[in-house]
Amino acid sequence: MAEDVVFAAGIFKDCFGKGGDFTVVVEEPEGGDGGRPDGKRAEFKVWASLLSGWSPVFDKMLKSEGFLERQQAQVVISDFSSGAVEIFLRFLYSGVVRGPLETLVEVSSMADKYQVKRLLELCTEALQEGLSPANACQLFAAAARFQLSDLRRMALEEIWVHAAEALKECPSISPELLEEILQPCLICMTNAELQVLLQGWSCKKRKAGEEGTLPSPLQPIIDRHIGRMKDELARFTSEYGPQWDWTQEYLGAVHEDDLFLALWNDCNKLAGTEGHPPQFLSSYVNVVFGRTTGYFQAENPMPLEIYASNRNPFKLATGSIAWMLPYDSLYLTGLSFALDMPEHVHCRVFCSKDGHHWHLAADSGKSKIEATKRLRLNRPPDLVKMFKLEVLQGDFYNSLQIRGIWKDDLHY
Repeated sequence: MAEDVVFAAGIFKDCFGKGGDFTVVVEEPEGGDGGRPDGKRAEFKVWASLLSGWSPVFDKMLKSEGFLERQQAQVVISDFSSGAVEIFLRFLYSGVVRGPLETLVEVSSMADKYQVKRLLELCTEALQEGLSPANACQLFAAAARFQLSDLRRMALEEIWVHAAEALKECPSISPELLEEILQPCLICMTNAELQVLLQGWSCKKRKAGEEGTLPSPLQPIIDRHIGRMKDELARFTSEYGPQWDWTQEYLGAVHEDDLFLALWNDCNKLAGTEGHPPQFLSSYVNVVFGRTTGYFQAENPMPLEIYASNRNPFKLATGSIAWMLPYDSLYLTGLSFALDMPEHVHCRVFCSKDGHHWHLAADSGKSKIEATKRLRLNRPPDLVKMFKLEVLQGDFYNSLQIRGIWKDDLHY
């Protein structure tokens, strides 16, 4: 049977707003968060069969005698804007979603509520592709409002990793959300840069023609974090001496795509500056082998630090290897392998903040995985200090790449 889905979608798209047997009423509340000052009302005529076909929630509502919506051929929506509802309804006709990213956050929430899975998928894809440092704060606030946890996390990470661009203007967000953004050690900026940025936010101008400034509702949080950074610097210089006042310029956190290689580069740079050989093991990373991995050196004859720092892939049959960060912690954002992983190799990756409680972060399964492709990540609830690779089947020859925001526990 020949099909032309695109042509059919175009025909149905043009049918929106041209009749129907069911009314969707949108009543936006007066004022409040996202509400209109005049309490805007809008009505859309649609076909009930489209609502039922796309949404199990509407299907139950329209086919059950006990629902008032079935009896009145009308539903009243008061928790979403008319703009979001219109995009939602237009999708039911065309299978296409278009709109501003901030509105698509609201459409995502609506798609989730009414269980329109395909619309939720399309909105999620659009938001992932469109997320950038320039709009991260806006989408973070919108995702928080509509309780979209995945988007909220992605936007927050975008802010942390690209802080200089994302935070160059004071964001229009609640004090609670700003507090979450400014939590210590996860913003990838120097303390000096962050202080200058926050001081620039400190006040906002009065209306044109008025003198002076108006205090921002965010000011108490701004002042507290400026004070915190000054206290950190004073504590550190007091403990280690005034020669360490360069700490003000130290990166409190930095995002890395390969943690172990980044640690090695930092170690090597410091050794060159201070004029001594790099001391990677024990100073940057400790390595612990599982009980069944005693033959590691026989299979991997080069110095251990070369494998531990991801400068060379290593071989490992059934068994495990663990890395511990003695002076650092990581906010984990991703895992991958440096080389292609053949399908006959099955391994798991764990992480831990204390070495006692291990969290399963990823399972490779028995499938081919392309080099550097991100594994499906089961995120840990906290920052972590230990990672363990466990080979369950096959001969592992690869390197584990760990992505995340790396912070120095000694300095901050």
